[in-house]
Amino acid sequence: MEFKEKFIGFIDILGFKQLVVAAERGEGLQLSEIVGLTHKLNRGNRRQYFEKYGPEMCPAASFVQRNLDFQATQISDCVVMSTEISPAGGINLISQAWSIVAELLAHGLLCRGYITRGKIYHTADQFIGTGYQNALEKEKSVKAFSRHADDLGTPFVEVDAEVREYLVKSNDRCLKEMFSRLVKDDGTVSAIFPFQAFSTKFAINETFDPAKQKASNQNLRSRLQSMKEKIAKFVDLSNHKAVTKSEHYVSALDEQLRVCDQTDEIIDALCRPFPDRMRK
Repeated sequence: MEFKEKFIGFIDILGFKQLVVAAERGEGLQLSEIVGLTHKLNRGNRRQYFEKYGPEMCPAASFVQRNLDFQATQISDCVVMSTEISPAGGINLISQAWSIVAELLAHGLLCRGYITRGKIYHTADQFIGTGYQNALEKEKSVKAFSRHADDLGTPFVEVDAEVREYLVKSNDRCLKEMFSRLVKDDGTVSAIFPFQAFSTKFAINETFDPAKQKASNQNLRSRLQSMKEKIAKFVDLSNHKAVTKSEHYVSALDEQLRVCDQTDEIIDALCRPFPDRMRK
């Protein structure tokens, strides 16, 4: 038994207490549904996956142990994850955090958390150490994408500057590329940002099918609208702070809806006769 220097991530579901209170009154979600949502936090089986296949994200990145010394312990509405200090360990912890946030977003739930580096003793069912305590404390005052001085505790999983510096200075091209896709920088701090993944991508070649691409874009638009509706369903409108937090997600989803509109315009332009396209 020993404390190890590791990358550590703490993630918490926001508004969970209200879900539980409503369920106990026989309103809103059933207990089985709530338990199912908390299972989205559980990444315990990833250690076995890494043990068998090696790093999932950027498999060529350097590591110390094949399983990245990955550990995840989920309790109620939160999870603590940790990996070894290595390029592969860091980017795979970021990837696991991104997956959690994206999966819960699809169900209309907001997350907040903090990814840092520090000392921890971590097994499948136990975690002790100042590294975890630091992540827990920093989670309460996340400021990523805050809109004003009082906008603290924003609903994002913030990445500590030391962790970011370690990863972006890596010579691994895959690691740098994936970090830029999974994390967004607001000019001051960085945080997990799944919204930029919600966009329609297509290539202009001989197989380009405008009708199919428009249908795909409409499916994405429907998913984004559904997420907004689910978020609104879980927000306590009497709680100003809760409403403010939800607005961060709604604003990001609205931006992706605007991208959908722009994509339709591009497809329409590509379908016009060549001279008309030139005039546009």
